[in-house]
Amino acid sequence: MVAHDAASQQPDDALMVRYANGELSAFQELYRRYEKRVYGFCLRYLSDRDSAADAFQDVFVRVIDTRRKFEPQGRFAQWIFTIAHRVCIDRLRGSREGVADGAESPPESPAPVDPIDSLARRDQAQRLLAGIPAEQRDVLLLSRYYGFKYAEIAEMIGSSEAAVKQKVYRALQSIRGAQQTGTASLDDG
Repeated sequence: MVAHDAASQQPDDALMVRYANGELSAFQELYRRYEKRVYGFCLRYLSDRDSAADAFQDVFVRVIDTRRKFEPQGRFAQWIFTIAHRVCIDRLRGSREGVADGAESPPESPAPVDPIDSLARRDQAQRLLAGIPAEQRDVLLLSRYYGFKYAEIAEMIGSSEAAVKQKVYRALQSIRGAQQTGTASLDDG
């Protein structure tokens, strides 16, 4: 228990360095810290629980595989979400190719048991996000939901900060347009 308490006090980058040097408990602490956020990102991005679960696993497999390449600069969160973003893009490309080849898309999993109000807002937000282009949805989620700065997002997706700002602006404009036509807001609740 003492090792867990000590690990829980360390910054993410220090834990990743410890893990890269073979300390499994450091990875376990990073996993505990990021499992819900990374899964949530994958779910919002892919809008399918099974795909999100698969992507989530792929993200942590890539973290394991690339642990020795990690460069500690106080940006572990940015690093893992860059991996998650790339994994989700790869999955979307793969699913589009499968659909183009005649394969059926997997059926959507049932929604979790939640209060009706919360579930309705979540469904409305998912529909709203699904209605905007993927690159706009990406930057909107990363900036508004996960709190990354535009410069960090630009580095994650290989773009300029100005392009990221423009994509966020366009995503918000799309959402405002949907609100004017009676669709829900991402900020409801």
